[in-house]
Amino acid sequence: MLMSMKDMKGHVIVARDGDIGKVNDFYFDDDQWTVRYLVDKTGFLGRQVLVAPVAISEINNDQEMIRVNLTRQQVADSPPLDREKPLSRDLEEKIIEHYRWPAYLGGADSLSEAGYTQSAAPHPLSWGMKRSIVRDPDYEGPNLHSSVNVLGYRIATNNGDLGAVEDLLVDDKSWEIRYLLIETKKGMNAKKILIDPEWIDWISWKQKRVSVSMDREKIQGCPNFDMSIPIPREYEKLLYEHYECKAYWDRQ
Repeated sequence: MLMSMKDMKGHVIVARDGDIGKVNDFYFDDDQWTVRYLVDKTGFLGRQVLVAPVAISEINNDQEMIRVNLTRQQVADSPPLDREKPLSRDLEEKIIEHYRWPAYLGGADSLSEAGYTQSAAPHPLSWGMKRSIVRDPDYEGPNLHSSVNVLGYRIATNNGDLGAVEDLLVDDKSWEIRYLLIETKKGMNAKKILIDPEWIDWISWKQKRVSVSMDREKIQGCPNFDMSIPIPREYEKLLYEHYECKAYWDRQ
C-alpha cells in the first residue's frame, strides 16, 4: 500500500511499553529514494530521536498510530539528534550500535537474533543502489534529506516549469518513495499528478528544484489523480502506459 508521508506526520509512535512521541519528519536517501528514518518528536524526553523502518511492527493509518519493537528506555538512551546539523554517518553508526541493528547484509530475517519482530522493511544500510542523480556540482552535503523540506520544491521539465512538490508517497513494505505528488501551476488546467523518482535526472538542493526528463505537455496529459482514495493498481498501469515507461514493479 502507498502512504502519504505528509499525512503520516503527527502519527503517534507506540513502543512496547507506551507512547514515545509523534512522527515529525522522515529522512530519505536521494540515491535510493528510500526512507531511512522516521524523526520521532518525543514528549517524555523533550527532544527528537531517529527510528528506522526496520523497527516498525504495525502501521494503522485509521488510528494515526505506528507501533515499534522498542522500549521507552531504549529510546531514552538513544544518541541525541541535532536537527540544526546534517545527519552524519557517525551518528547513524552510533544509533545502529545502540539498537543492535545489523550493519550490513540487511533484510528483516537478520533481525531475529536481536530479538526484533521480523519486518518487511530492509535495513537502512543494506538497500541496493538506484541510478545516480546529478546534484549541484559543488554540493557537499549529506545524501539524507528531510521529506518536509522537499515540499514546495519546483518541478522543471524539458520545456519549462510545471508546479511544485506537494507530497511524497511511500510503499509501506519496502519504504521506497514510489511517487512525488505534484501540484501543477494554478489555473484552469491545474491538477495533481504523480512523478516516479526514476524519471528525475537532476536535483538542486540549493535552488530547491527537481528536473524531470519529460515535456511539460506529456506530464500535464497524465490521468487525473484522486488523493482521497487508495491508489488502485489499474490507475498505476494507466499512468505508466501514458508515460511509456516501465513500472516500478517490473523493474525489480
